[in-house]
Amino acid sequence: MENCVYQGDVICTFDLKDENGIYYEDMVLDWKQAASNRLLTCMECGANVYLAAGPIKEPYFSHYDVMECNYGSGHETEEHKKGKRLLYHMLKRSFPDAQVWARFRMDNGMYSTLYCEASGGIKLAVDYRLQNNSLDKFQMRESFYQSKQIVPIYVLGIRMEKDIAQIDWYQHLLQSAMGYLVFLDVEKEQLTLKKSFGYRLGNERKFKYCEKTYPLRELTVSKDGQMVCDFSEECMKVEAWIRNEKQQYTQRKERLRLLQEEKQRLEAAEQQRLEEYRRRRLEEENQDKYSTKDGRNDDQNGVRIEESYVVQAFKPDNKEERDYIESLGLNYSIYQKCKQMIKEGNAHLVAKKYYDAFYNRMI
Repeated sequence: MENCVYQGDVICTFDLKDENGIYYEDMVLDWKQAASNRLLTCMECGANVYLAAGPIKEPYFSHYDVMECNYGSGHETEEHKKGKRLLYHMLKRSFPDAQVWARFRMDNGMYSTLYCEASGGIKLAVDYRLQNNSLDKFQMRESFYQSKQIVPIYVLGIRMEKDIAQIDWYQHLLQSAMGYLVFLDVEKEQLTLKKSFGYRLGNERKFKYCEKTYPLRELTVSKDGQMVCDFSEECMKVEAWIRNEKQQYTQRKERLRLLQEEKQRLEAAEQQRLEEYRRRRLEEENQDKYSTKDGRNDDQNGVRIEESYVVQAFKPDNKEERDYIESLGLNYSIYQKCKQMIKEGNAHLVAKKYYDAFYNRMI
């Protein structure tokens, strides 16, 4: 246990060390002497307790006898003990004139890891955990904090930071309550702040996160429970990056739409050209048949008429055609192949510039 009663006052083992983790030896000796004189008592059951303050483990109070007492009977890791002490000193540093309590019992019977009341009606509660809390307990705690206008500071152990963009359900609750996540690395004495951003690009869900680590001794807490640092500016950079990605996605989508429309327009124009070409071919074939029929009838009547000259659309003067095609900057050999494809009914496979050259020769 970290608290006990000494001469009517509550004392806390977190005060036995400074921010560098070095003992105040005079205070240690004073409290050990008080324990020897049976002056230290448990806050819960009133039994006498003693102080354990060695060089390796975090200091703590403990009962002399094994007994049924809710306070001090649980097994707490050294990581959790040290983490509470580090956060305790952060609150002390942030509000030098305020009272800070460890393991504070609230009106609803629940305990906060740390509790602070400062001037101006400021009330802060720190909840430090190495594992997820249940949904019901979190909702009960959060509802109580809101009803009492207590600003919560939720801190998780660094091992709960998975270095992934999409956070789990419990971390999502904490981020909704605080605006970001806080992870404490006890060994390195660092706080890592993290915020996950979820957004959509069309039907695709995407996640990106902002994360930055700070030495714990350089951080203080503001009156509204926020860490005093440049993390909000870092988050703004990520938000700007997401806005830019959304803008690029919208632009790409618009370009694809325009390309699709252009493709459809070209296909429709090509289909129209193909239909026009077929119509002209049909007219020419009908004209050829009509001219041949008229010439045969005239011969049968004994009247010699000059044979009508039908313009052959596909047999132009080669030199004239070559000069014309090359004057357009086109390759004559390729033009010949394209012309053959048009004859065979494959005009839709011919490039527009060669098709236009052929069509202009026709009219």
